Amino acid sequence: MVVRSLVGVLVCAALIGRAQDSVPFTGAGLLRVSAAISPGLSLNAPITNIYLNGRLEYFSEDGISCRGEVFWYRGNQEHTASMERNDQVAVGPFYHWVHDRLDLALGMEAGVSFARPAQPEAPESADPDPIRVIPNAALCGGLTYTVWDHFHFFLDARLVHARYIGSVSGTIPLDEVIMGGGLGWQFRR
Repeated sequence: MVVRSLVGVLVCAALIGRAQDSVPFTGAGLLRVSAAISPGLSLNAPITNIYLNGRLEYFSEDGISCRGEVFWYRGNQEHTASMERNDQVAVGPFYHWVHDRLDLALGMEAGVSFARPAQPEAPESADPDPIRVIPNAALCGGLTYTVWDHFHFFLDARLVHARYIGSVSGTIPLDEVIMGGGLGWQFRR
């Protein structure tokens, strides 16, 4: 439902954009900012994590940008949570293929996760797993469509790889695909 709505919005934006001048809207000096609610589909369990996502992206050259992202873990959609905390911070370079208002991007991000597994029902004497800073890596791809000088719609996905090592229950894989979409803002320097 959400994906269909976003595709519909992008199609409407494309039709509106056809009536406007065909001017490239990305390039050196562009700063993009966006926020979204992003679902993360776990690759190792039938779990959908929910994140609040913020992004800042700066174009240092035409077709090349550096993006920083923050993901604040808000829980999951299942009754039993596997993680109590899994906040993420990441940064990395992106390459863009731009055609008029459409921008396709591919990049890699390196970052850290602040993770803690959910504590099982245990006696009070059991020590909980600590919050650990875990390195993570992500392969990212996305589509951005500029609607106006200061607004754009975006859809993206990132494949994240991380592992929580040293838990009472053993190593916990945190691999997931995080998807996002929505409206973003952009400013020229």
